[in-house]
Amino acid sequence: MIEIDVHFFRLLHHALADWIGPMVVLSAIGGGWGSLAVVPLFASARTRRFALSLAAVLGVTAVLVFSLKRVVGRVRPCNCLADVKARVFDAPSDFSFPSGHSAGSFAFAVFVAIVLYRTIPEGAPARTRRLRRLAAFSLPLVAALVGLSRIALGVHFPGDVLAGAVLGTTVAVLGAHRHLAGLRRREALTARGPVRHDDPP
Repeated sequence: MIEIDVHFFRLLHHALADWIGPMVVLSAIGGGWGSLAVVPLFASARTRRFALSLAAVLGVTAVLVFSLKRVVGRVRPCNCLADVKARVFDAPSDFSFPSGHSAGSFAFAVFVAIVLYRTIPEGAPARTRRLRRLAAFSLPLVAALVGLSRIALGVHFPGDVLAGAVLGTTVAVLGAHRHLAGLRRREALTARGPVRHDDPP
């Protein structure tokens, strides 16, 4: 498996060499800058619960990535392959498996995609429905490109990126399920109306 991982790393690393500019931008987004989009959502009561759920998903993902890196201890390709150097940025000092950029990007993208898709209001205009569906399908694609950017820059093997994608997606799916279940409970309570003191328990 390690030899296959190295083989595909070399193929992708060289194939993406002409796309370093976009890869740098994608890597910067996946490094946490994209997550800053969560911060303004805390200011509004309407989006605060969504922001809290998303922040929890990102936090759990980060803890799992940190823990797995310490347990697995895999060296980055730019630090173990003689003919590979980190491109543009200095090589990170931590371990390689799993990719934190990939895990965080997929956690963010998949959580937002599921919630956007599953909360399309009934009777919403066709344009709104199309935009939501487009965003839901586009976000995971951007996350995949972030993962590729880490291979292009020489700091992750494909296996690191794939593991990060699986990890981030898993946490996101579980977090989205919990968030949507909470929304359904609140809607059910709202539909029942305020509880009267003379109502049976």
